[in-house]
Amino acid sequence: MVNNSSTDFVISLKYNHLSQQFTKYFGVILYIVCFFGTMMNVLTFMQRTYHRRACSLYLLVASICDLIHLNFGPLSNILQYGFDYDWTINSNAFCKLKSYIVFVFTVLSATLTTIAGADRYVLSSRKTARWKLSTRSIALRCILVSIVFWIVFAIPVIFCSIRLNHSSHNEQLICSNSSQQISCLLLQIIYTCIFNGFLPPLVMLYFGILTCTNARHLRRRTLSGSARIRQINYQLTLMLILQTIKSSFASLPFSVFNCYLLITLNVKKSPLYQAKENLANQVVYLLFWSNYTSFFVYVYSSDIFRCQCLRAIKQLTCRFYRGQQRQLYYHRSALRYLTANASIIEEKYKPSQILQSAYNKSLPS
Repeated sequence: MVNNSSTDFVISLKYNHLSQQFTKYFGVILYIVCFFGTMMNVLTFMQRTYHRRACSLYLLVASICDLIHLNFGPLSNILQYGFDYDWTINSNAFCKLKSYIVFVFTVLSATLTTIAGADRYVLSSRKTARWKLSTRSIALRCILVSIVFWIVFAIPVIFCSIRLNHSSHNEQLICSNSSQQISCLLLQIIYTCIFNGFLPPLVMLYFGILTCTNARHLRRRTLSGSARIRQINYQLTLMLILQTIKSSFASLPFSVFNCYLLITLNVKKSPLYQAKENLANQVVYLLFWSNYTSFFVYVYSSDIFRCQCLRAIKQLTCRFYRGQQRQLYYHRSALRYLTANASIIEEKYKPSQILQSAYNKSLPS
């Protein structure tokens, strides 16, 4: 028994080390890729081509939410499990604030992406009366209502987020929901497994299937203006359908594993079993991050998005180059100004002659 327990302990340490190395290296690479893609999404959807479309406005705000969440959730996870550092464990206030921000912006991004899928379905419908729902003014109202709703509805997350020792990771102090109280357990089920788990990808799949049945009508529509506008609408629809498929594969394993953890919460587990669970948790959590690689799906599925992305990069590069040129111009202007003033002073006051005469007077006669 002693040999078996010591062997299990050694193997559990290897699993924990593997989990740490996996998070440290693969997590950092994935974070850089997701951060770059999310930034490019924001810059691209800010282009004039997408200004008047409700769908692109939903995706723009969702990308901003992803950008904020990346720097509070995944980055904190990398520091915590990959480098044994987490600023949120310094106090309960930081822990509660981080948990609240992570949940709000994660579920808000999923909500807006789901509404964007519904918007594509509305625009692909044969009933022209529904097309009036796909306007920028209605999109702004939906975004505002979603933000206010989740800011208020997520308040209970603050009260259930505490600092606790991670039993499967060398009793490391982490910030999480302990789910020991019934209210916090229900909160974890409703918020993590439903709102931030099964519900968004399933609703997106539903609207994606409905949109696919109507997608062929997008090419035939002549009421919506020029051929370019029809092409933009069609490609936005294709982008969201592919994003829905990718999001389903990324989110559903994470949701299933969270449900498994809640079901087996009170089951006594060995350190080796907990170490295996910790490794599996990190794998499905990093897989969940692939939701933030939508940029590459958009680039693959839309040539208009690719063109707008290149235009955004050129604009950013030109602004940076112009800023450098402007600074160089200011430096040169300041140098000319100082040189001109020095010439005027030399011409008017002749300081070198004054110093020479003062020196000559100081000499003994």
